[in-house]
Amino acid sequence: MRLIDDLAATRLYYHRPLPTLPDILLIDIPPRFSGGGLALGRYYPVILESLAEMHEFEAFLCEPRMTPVAPALLDRRPSALRTRDIIFARYEPQIPNWPWLLICFWPQSYTAMVLPSADTFARGSYTIDAYSTEEELTDAELKLLATLGPEQARIVRSVATRLGNA
Repeated sequence: MRLIDDLAATRLYYHRPLPTLPDILLIDIPPRFSGGGLALGRYYPVILESLAEMHEFEAFLCEPRMTPVAPALLDRRPSALRTRDIIFARYEPQIPNWPWLLICFWPQSYTAMVLPSADTFARGSYTIDAYSTEEELTDAELKLLATLGPEQARIVRSVATRLGNA
């Protein structure tokens, strides 16, 4: 059994909106493995910061296994992105019926406020949320911005993706 044939058979790459941001591989987990710990109860996002990581992860998905395993190969690998700014990036689905993604990069000054044992941040720096519509994403982004104080709100960078004609 290979994950690419079963657990990760249905997946979509969301391409980075800026060269410094990651690509996201979103895996639509089959119903027998889905549940509350997944985005929208069924999606598993994988943060891919480089082409080498993309190849490494594809090789991981293609490895023969006796039983399925969580696709958590890169989850705890520290992010290579370094900035003092909070970055919000919208990832638009490239095909219908896939969710919109809001990726937030949190600098170390923010991640250090959370207990080290907490699995709050993917790759030590990111939070990822999935939304059925762009409007839901916008509402969530505005609520998140409202929780930041005036000083923090000045350093937030929101990056939107737009596909199609540029």
